[in-house]
Amino acid sequence: MRIARKPVALGAVLVTSLALAACGGGNSPEEAAEAAADGEVAGQIQYTWWGGPGRNERTQEVIDLYMDEHPEVTVNGTTGEFTSHWENMTVQASGGNLPCLPQMQNRTLADYADRGALMPLDDIVESGAIDTSHIPDEVLDSGRGADGNLYMIPYGAAFGSLMVNVTQVEELGLETPPENYDWDWLADWLTQISEETGEPAMSNVGQHTDLFEAWVRSHGEELYDENGIAFEPDTVAGYWEWVNALADSGAIDSAEVGVEQRNQPVEQSDFAAGDRAAHIWPANALGTVQETIDEASPGDELAVFPLPSGSDGTAGSALWLSGLSIAENCENVATAASFIDFFVNDPEAALAYGSDNGANTQTENLEALLEDPELSEAKHAELELYQQLTDAGVGRTLYGQAFAAIFQQEFTRMYEEMALQGTPLDQAAEQFHQEAVSQAGG
Repeated sequence: MRIARKPVALGAVLVTSLALAACGGGNSPEEAAEAAADGEVAGQIQYTWWGGPGRNERTQEVIDLYMDEHPEVTVNGTTGEFTSHWENMTVQASGGNLPCLPQMQNRTLADYADRGALMPLDDIVESGAIDTSHIPDEVLDSGRGADGNLYMIPYGAAFGSLMVNVTQVEELGLETPPENYDWDWLADWLTQISEETGEPAMSNVGQHTDLFEAWVRSHGEELYDENGIAFEPDTVAGYWEWVNALADSGAIDSAEVGVEQRNQPVEQSDFAAGDRAAHIWPANALGTVQETIDEASPGDELAVFPLPSGSDGTAGSALWLSGLSIAENCENVATAASFIDFFVNDPEAALAYGSDNGANTQTENLEALLEDPELSEAKHAELELYQQLTDAGVGRTLYGQAFAAIFQQEFTRMYEEMALQGTPLDQAAEQFHQEAVSQAGG
C-alpha cells in the first residue's frame, strides 16, 4: 500500500524522517554498488527537499510518476522552506538519521560529505544503477567532495546573472553587455546609465556573495580548494574598493541603502519596480521579475547576461548545483539509486519538473525542455544562458565547509563594519579572510 503521497508539513518532518529513514547502513562503496545494481527495487524510501508550493507540486508529480512505474515502492516525501531544510538536515546528520534521499547543494555539500554523512556514489554509477552519461563532466564533478569522491548527482543548475532592463538601456542609446565583458566595462556602463538618468543604475553589491565569488574566479582564484580557503585578503579588498568607487560616484546605491535592502525579495526590489536598469540575481528568477515589472512598467523587456569576466577573459560565473545524494545510513540503496536515476533521466519526469530548481543538467532532457512550446520565454532565456555557460567551459566548483557561515554571515558583517562603522577597508578584508580560514578549517 502506498502512503505519504503528498508532502507533509515540515513540523512533522523530523519525527517522520527519523522513523522512516533506514538507519545503520555503513556499507562499503563496493557493497553499496552491488546492492544498487543487484538489489530489489521495493519498499519505502524517504526523500526530503526544500521548496514552496509550486515546487512541491512538481516534485510530487515526479514521485507519482516514479511510483506508477514502480508500484512496489513507496516514496515518502517531506519538504520545507530552504532554511528549515538545512536546520533539520544538520540535526539528522548529527544523529546518523538522514533520510535515504536528501536533496543537496554543492555549496553545502562539504558540511555533510566531509563528516561521513553521505555515501560515495562513484561505484554505484559505475555499476550502471545511476546513468550520468548525459551530464557534462564539469557539472557532474561539482558533486564531488574534497576527497574526489562523488556524493551528489546534480539535476539542476542555478547561476548568478546580470539582469538588465533592455528597454531602458536602449532608450538611453547604450548597448547591452557584450560577450566576455569585464569589470571595468561594467563600471563604466553603470556610470553612464547613472549620469543619463540621475539615479543609481544598480543596487549596492558590497554584501553580494554571488558577485564576490565572480570577482574571485575572474581574478584567477577560487573560494575554496582541497585545503580550505583559496583566495587572498587583497582579493577581498579589491572587490570592496570596486564597489565603494561605484557607490561614491552614485552609479550604484549607497552602502546604507544596500544594508537596508539586503534581505529584500527580488520582486520587491527597485529593479523589479522599473527604477533601476540592472540587478545582480540568479537567472532562474527572471520569470518572476518580468511578471512584476509587467505591472510596474508595462512594455519593459528584461534579459539576463553572464556575470563579468576578468580582463584576460577568465569567466567569473559559477554553477550552483542542486542534486540528490544517498545517506550513509540508508539501507535501501537499490531503491534510492533507482529513484535518482529516474529523477535525472526520465523524459516525462523532466517535463513535469520543468527545471524548477535550476537548469536541467541532463543534456537530452534540457533539449526537450527548450523545444517544449509551453516553456515560458523567461525560462527559455535561463536555459539558454546555462547552455552558454557550459559551452564556454565553466568548470567544476569546489565548496568547502561552512559556506553559509563564512559568505552569507561573516562577509556581510565585515562589509557593514567597513562601510558603516569606519573599520579601515584593508583591515576589514584581512579580518574577514582570517575568520574565513578559521571556519573553513584551512
